[in-house]
Amino acid sequence: MRKIKLSAPDWCFYRKEFKPEEYYRKLLELGYSAVEMAQPERWNALRNAGLKLVNIGAPGMETGLNNPANHSSLIPEILDTISLASDNDIPQVIIFSGNRKGIADSAGLKNCKLAIEKLLSVAQKKNVTLIFEMLNSFDHQDYQADNSKFGFDLINAFNSENLKILYDIYHMHRMGENIIRDIIANLHHIAHLHVAGAPKRNFPGDAQEIDYPAIVAAVMNAGYHGYWGMEFITPSTIEELELAARLWRNS
Repeated sequence: MRKIKLSAPDWCFYRKEFKPEEYYRKLLELGYSAVEMAQPERWNALRNAGLKLVNIGAPGMETGLNNPANHSSLIPEILDTISLASDNDIPQVIIFSGNRKGIADSAGLKNCKLAIEKLLSVAQKKNVTLIFEMLNSFDHQDYQADNSKFGFDLINAFNSENLKILYDIYHMHRMGENIIRDIIANLHHIAHLHVAGAPKRNFPGDAQEIDYPAIVAAVMNAGYHGYWGMEFITPSTIEELELAARLWRNS
Protein backbone atom coordinates (compact mmCIF):
# COMPACT_ATOMS: atom_id res chain seq x y z
CA MET A 1 0.00 0.00 0.00
CA ARG A 2 1.21 3.51 -0.83
CA LYS A 3 2.11 5.97 1.88
CA ILE A 4 -0.71 8.32 2.84
CA LYS A 5 0.15 11.97 2.21
CA LEU A 6 -1.69 14.67 4.15
CA SER A 7 -2.17 18.35 3.38
CA ALA A 8 -3.88 21.19 5.24
CA PRO A 9 -5.51 24.18 3.49
CA ASP A 10 -4.61 27.44 5.16
CA TRP A 11 -8.05 28.98 4.68
CA CYS A 12 -9.67 26.67 7.21
CA PHE A 13 -6.85 26.15 9.74
CA TYR A 14 -4.46 29.07 9.78
CA ARG A 15 -5.37 31.74 12.34
CA LYS A 16 -4.17 35.35 12.30
CA GLU A 17 -2.78 35.01 15.82
CA PHE A 18 -0.47 32.16 14.76
CA LYS A 19 3.22 32.66 14.18
CA PRO A 20 3.74 31.14 10.71
CA GLU A 21 7.02 29.39 11.47
CA GLU A 22 5.64 27.76 14.62
CA TYR A 23 2.37 26.69 12.99
CA TYR A 24 4.04 25.10 9.97
CA ARG A 25 6.66 23.32 12.07
CA LYS A 26 3.82 21.88 14.12
CA LEU A 27 2.04 20.69 10.97
CA LEU A 28 5.18 18.82 9.93
CA GLU A 29 5.49 17.26 13.38
CA LEU A 30 1.87 16.07 13.17
CA GLY A 31 2.56 14.23 9.92
CA TYR A 32 1.46 16.73 7.27
CA SER A 33 3.78 17.22 4.31
CA ALA A 34 1.95 19.95 2.39
CA VAL A 35 -0.11 23.11 2.70
CA GLU A 36 -2.84 24.34 0.36
CA MET A 37 -3.99 27.80 -0.69
CA ALA A 38 -1.56 29.72 1.52
CA GLN A 39 -1.12 33.46 1.14
CA PRO A 40 2.13 34.54 -0.58
CA GLU A 41 3.50 36.22 2.53
CA ARG A 42 3.65 32.79 4.21
CA TRP A 43 5.21 30.78 1.39
CA ASN A 44 8.76 31.12 2.67
CA ALA A 45 7.74 30.18 6.20
CA LEU A 46 5.98 26.97 5.19
CA ARG A 47 8.83 25.91 2.94
CA ASN A 48 11.44 26.72 5.57
CA ALA A 49 9.49 24.42 7.87
CA GLY A 50 9.88 21.57 5.37
CA LEU A 51 6.39 21.66 3.83
CA LYS A 52 5.30 21.84 0.19
CA LEU A 53 2.76 24.29 -1.18
CA VAL A 54 0.70 21.95 -3.35
CA ASN A 55 -1.89 24.32 -4.84
CA ILE A 56 -3.35 27.80 -5.09
CA GLY A 57 -6.83 28.81 -6.20
CA ALA A 58 -7.71 30.71 -9.36
CA PRO A 59 -10.66 33.14 -9.49
CA GLY A 60 -14.01 32.05 -10.94
CA MET A 61 -15.84 30.10 -8.24
CA GLU A 62 -19.06 32.06 -8.76
CA THR A 63 -18.45 34.13 -11.90
CA GLY A 64 -16.87 31.34 -13.84
CA LEU A 65 -15.75 29.64 -17.03
CA ASN A 66 -19.25 28.32 -17.76
CA ASN A 67 -20.31 31.73 -19.10
CA PRO A 68 -18.50 33.01 -22.22
CA ALA A 69 -19.27 36.58 -21.16
CA ASN A 70 -16.70 36.06 -18.38
CA HIS A 71 -13.91 34.68 -20.56
CA SER A 72 -12.33 37.96 -21.68
CA SER A 73 -11.66 39.02 -18.09
CA LEU A 74 -11.38 35.66 -16.32
CA ILE A 75 -9.01 33.80 -18.65
CA PRO A 76 -6.21 36.40 -18.29
CA GLU A 77 -6.61 36.25 -14.50
CA ILE A 78 -6.29 32.47 -14.51
CA LEU A 79 -3.30 32.68 -16.86
CA ASP A 80 -1.68 35.04 -14.35
CA THR A 81 -2.38 32.48 -11.60
CA ILE A 82 -0.78 29.74 -13.70
CA SER A 83 2.32 31.90 -14.20
CA LEU A 84 2.44 32.68 -10.48
CA ALA A 85 2.26 28.98 -9.68
CA SER A 86 4.94 28.10 -12.20
CA ASP A 87 7.30 30.85 -11.03
CA ASN A 88 6.97 29.67 -7.44
CA ASP A 89 7.13 25.88 -7.90
CA ILE A 90 3.45 25.31 -7.06
CA PRO A 91 2.26 22.26 -9.02
CA GLN A 92 -1.51 22.80 -9.08
CA VAL A 93 -4.02 25.59 -9.75
CA ILE A 94 -7.65 25.05 -8.72
CA ILE A 95 -10.30 26.08 -11.28
CA PHE A 96 -14.11 26.19 -11.12
CA SER A 97 -17.21 26.14 -13.30
CA GLY A 98 -18.94 29.16 -11.75
CA ASN A 99 -22.63 29.49 -10.90
CA ARG A 100 -25.33 28.44 -13.37
CA LYS A 101 -27.27 31.72 -13.57
CA GLY A 102 -29.73 30.02 -15.90
CA ILE A 103 -27.12 28.33 -18.11
CA ALA A 104 -27.97 24.72 -19.02
CA ASP A 105 -25.42 22.12 -17.92
CA SER A 106 -24.67 21.14 -21.53
CA ALA A 107 -23.93 24.76 -22.45
CA GLY A 108 -21.94 25.34 -19.28
CA LEU A 109 -19.82 22.28 -20.01
CA LYS A 110 -19.20 23.45 -23.58
CA ASN A 111 -18.21 26.90 -22.38
CA CYS A 112 -15.81 25.47 -19.78
CA LYS A 113 -14.19 23.40 -22.53
CA LEU A 114 -13.73 26.48 -24.72
CA ALA A 115 -12.04 28.33 -21.88
CA ILE A 116 -9.81 25.43 -20.86
CA GLU A 117 -8.62 25.08 -24.46
CA LYS A 118 -7.10 28.55 -24.03
CA LEU A 119 -5.60 27.72 -20.64
CA LEU A 120 -4.27 24.23 -21.09
CA SER A 121 -1.45 24.87 -23.55
CA VAL A 122 -0.01 27.49 -21.20
CA ALA A 123 -0.38 25.15 -18.20
CA GLN A 124 1.45 22.44 -20.14
CA LYS A 125 4.31 24.75 -21.08
CA LYS A 126 4.65 25.95 -17.51
CA ASN A 127 4.34 22.44 -16.00
CA VAL A 128 1.27 23.31 -13.94
CA THR A 129 -1.73 21.02 -13.48
CA LEU A 130 -5.19 22.61 -13.55
CA ILE A 131 -7.42 20.82 -11.06
CA PHE A 132 -11.15 21.28 -11.57
CA GLU A 133 -13.34 21.15 -8.49
CA MET A 134 -16.97 20.08 -8.14
CA LEU A 135 -18.86 21.68 -5.22
CA ASN A 136 -22.21 20.87 -3.64
CA SER A 137 -25.01 23.31 -4.44
CA PHE A 138 -26.24 23.49 -0.84
CA ASP A 139 -23.20 25.33 0.52
CA HIS A 140 -22.51 26.91 -2.88
CA GLN A 141 -25.98 27.69 -4.16
CA ASP A 142 -26.38 27.58 -7.95
CA TYR A 143 -22.84 26.23 -8.55
CA GLN A 144 -22.96 24.48 -11.91
CA ALA A 145 -20.45 21.64 -11.50
CA ASP A 146 -22.33 20.12 -8.55
CA ASN A 147 -21.97 16.54 -9.77
CA SER A 148 -19.05 14.34 -10.69
CA LYS A 149 -20.39 13.64 -14.20
CA PHE A 150 -19.86 17.30 -15.13
CA GLY A 151 -16.28 17.21 -13.91
CA PHE A 152 -15.29 13.89 -15.43
CA ASP A 153 -16.98 14.69 -18.76
CA LEU A 154 -14.88 17.85 -18.84
CA ILE A 155 -11.64 16.04 -18.06
CA ASN A 156 -12.37 13.26 -20.58
CA ALA A 157 -12.75 15.84 -23.33
CA PHE A 158 -9.03 16.61 -23.06
CA ASN A 159 -7.32 13.53 -21.59
CA SER A 160 -4.34 15.66 -20.53
CA GLU A 161 -1.93 15.10 -17.67
CA ASN A 162 -2.18 18.85 -17.01
CA LEU A 163 -5.94 18.79 -16.40
CA LYS A 164 -7.24 16.71 -13.51
CA ILE A 165 -9.98 16.63 -10.89
CA LEU A 166 -9.87 17.89 -7.33
CA TYR A 167 -12.42 15.45 -5.90
CA ASP A 168 -13.99 16.72 -2.69
CA ILE A 169 -15.52 13.78 -0.85
CA TYR A 170 -17.64 15.99 1.39
CA HIS A 171 -19.16 17.91 -1.51
CA MET A 172 -20.00 14.84 -3.55
CA HIS A 173 -21.42 13.03 -0.51
CA ARG A 174 -23.75 15.98 0.05
CA MET A 175 -24.94 15.54 -3.52
CA GLY A 176 -25.76 11.87 -2.87
CA GLU A 177 -23.04 10.35 -5.04
CA ASN A 178 -21.34 6.96 -4.75
CA ILE A 179 -17.94 8.04 -3.49
CA ILE A 180 -15.90 4.85 -3.63
CA ARG A 181 -17.30 3.75 -6.99
CA ASP A 182 -16.73 7.12 -8.63
CA ILE A 183 -13.22 7.70 -7.27
CA ILE A 184 -11.96 4.25 -8.22
CA ALA A 185 -13.57 4.34 -11.68
CA ASN A 186 -11.93 7.70 -12.39
CA LEU A 187 -8.76 7.42 -10.33
CA HIS A 188 -6.50 8.22 -13.29
CA HIS A 189 -8.24 11.60 -13.58
CA ILE A 190 -7.99 12.56 -9.88
CA ALA A 191 -5.01 14.59 -8.70
CA HIS A 192 -6.16 15.54 -5.22
CA LEU A 193 -8.78 14.63 -2.59
CA HIS A 194 -10.47 16.86 -0.02
CA VAL A 195 -11.91 15.61 3.25
CA ALA A 196 -14.55 16.82 5.71
CA GLY A 197 -17.33 15.35 7.82
CA ALA A 198 -20.94 15.54 6.66
CA PRO A 199 -23.40 17.15 6.82
CA LYS A 200 -21.74 20.05 8.69
CA ARG A 201 -18.24 20.10 7.13
CA ASN A 202 -16.80 19.26 10.52
CA PHE A 203 -14.20 16.81 11.80
CA PRO A 204 -14.24 13.62 9.68
CA GLY A 205 -14.48 11.18 12.58
CA ASP A 206 -17.08 8.66 13.71
CA ALA A 207 -19.72 11.24 14.66
CA GLN A 208 -20.66 12.10 11.06
CA GLU A 209 -22.09 10.38 7.99
CA ILE A 210 -19.13 9.45 5.79
CA ASP A 211 -17.33 6.14 6.31
CA TYR A 212 -13.81 7.45 5.80
CA PRO A 213 -11.95 4.30 6.91
CA ALA A 214 -13.69 2.34 4.13
CA ILE A 215 -12.99 5.10 1.60
CA VAL A 216 -9.31 5.42 2.54
CA ALA A 217 -8.76 1.67 2.40
CA ALA A 218 -10.48 1.27 -0.98
CA VAL A 219 -8.86 4.30 -2.60
CA MET A 220 -5.34 3.56 -1.36
CA ASN A 221 -5.65 -0.08 -2.40
CA ALA A 222 -6.70 1.11 -5.86
CA GLY A 223 -3.38 2.97 -6.15
CA TYR A 224 -4.10 6.58 -5.25
CA HIS A 225 -0.87 8.53 -4.71
CA GLY A 226 -2.05 12.12 -4.25
CA TYR A 227 -2.74 14.09 -1.09
CA TRP A 228 -5.64 13.80 1.30
CA GLY A 229 -6.45 17.43 2.02
CA MET A 230 -8.12 18.00 5.38
CA GLU A 231 -10.64 20.71 4.51
CA PHE A 232 -12.94 20.70 7.50
CA ILE A 233 -14.09 23.54 9.76
CA THR A 234 -13.09 23.46 13.42
CA PRO A 235 -12.46 25.83 16.32
CA SER A 236 -9.78 23.40 17.59
CA THR A 237 -7.20 23.69 14.85
CA ILE A 238 -4.13 21.86 16.16
CA GLU A 239 -6.01 19.32 18.24
CA GLU A 240 -8.24 18.13 15.41
CA LEU A 241 -5.48 18.25 12.80
CA GLU A 242 -3.49 15.95 15.08
CA LEU A 243 -6.44 13.61 15.54
CA ALA A 244 -7.14 13.56 11.79
CA ALA A 245 -3.53 12.66 11.05
CA ARG A 246 -3.71 9.83 13.55
CA LEU A 247 -6.94 8.49 12.05
CA TRP A 248 -5.54 8.53 8.52
CA ARG A 249 -2.32 6.82 9.54
CA ASN A 250 -4.36 4.06 11.16
CA SER A 251 -6.80 3.62 8.25
